[in-house]
Amino acid sequence: MRSGARGRDSPSARRATFRPAKNPARRLAAAAAALVVVAAASSFALMTGGEPQRELVEGSVRHLPVTEQVAAPEAPTPTVPVSVLSDSHAYFAESWWRQTVVANAVEGASLGAFASQPGAVAATIASGLDEAAAAAQNGYVLVQAGTNDLRAGLSPDQAAADIQSLWAGVRERGSTPIAVLVPPSTEVGAEVIELNRLLAGAARADGIAILDVYTPVADAGGGWQAGMSDDGTHANLAGASLQANEVIAQLPGILAGRLGQLAPVP
Repeated sequence: MRSGARGRDSPSARRATFRPAKNPARRLAAAAAALVVVAAASSFALMTGGEPQRELVEGSVRHLPVTEQVAAPEAPTPTVPVSVLSDSHAYFAESWWRQTVVANAVEGASLGAFASQPGAVAATIASGLDEAAAAAQNGYVLVQAGTNDLRAGLSPDQAAADIQSLWAGVRERGSTPIAVLVPPSTEVGAEVIELNRLLAGAARADGIAILDVYTPVADAGGGWQAGMSDDGTHANLAGASLQANEVIAQLPGILAGRLGQLAPVP
């Protein structure tokens, strides 16, 4: 019995019995290290797409409604009525006038009256003043005349005076005139150059805008450039298209009140 008791109380038995209690901090450190290893493994699995990873269940998160943005309707571009008071240069089917204002190709312009009289001189064209000004509704009237005056033998000075009377008539009726330069002429080219010089000077002195359909199609002598006219008096399609391009470039600025961007006149 005593011998058995000594066996139970031997130092080695006591060491085996009390070893865990000798250093509890070591056990805690080991447990903490194990937790760190598990956490690191889980993080690595999440980053690499491996396990453990929580399964994604479709439809588990409610989708927020997407509100469609509806663009506000654009405000219509304001326009001003534009009439023409002219001879045949605005009348024929391919004219600069028909390719621009009539075709609704000029920004800011709407169609007023088409008061064009083929073969008429300025004094005769005056009969269309009421129609042109009334349709302009206090807007603008393009005034183009002079070719037939010169061909009929009137001097550039007399033709210029009659055209200025048309400008005055437009103003008296509450609208604003725009001076359209006289197109080239194979027959009276020198006179056309002089008439346009007089008209440009008078228009600038009177605060009237100038629409230049002469310069892009004229040669140095006041006649038509090659290929721009078939009869020496009127523009053909090529010539009228060049004139129309100038109207589309110049007229919006005139309607907006920017009179300074006009082409120089010889």
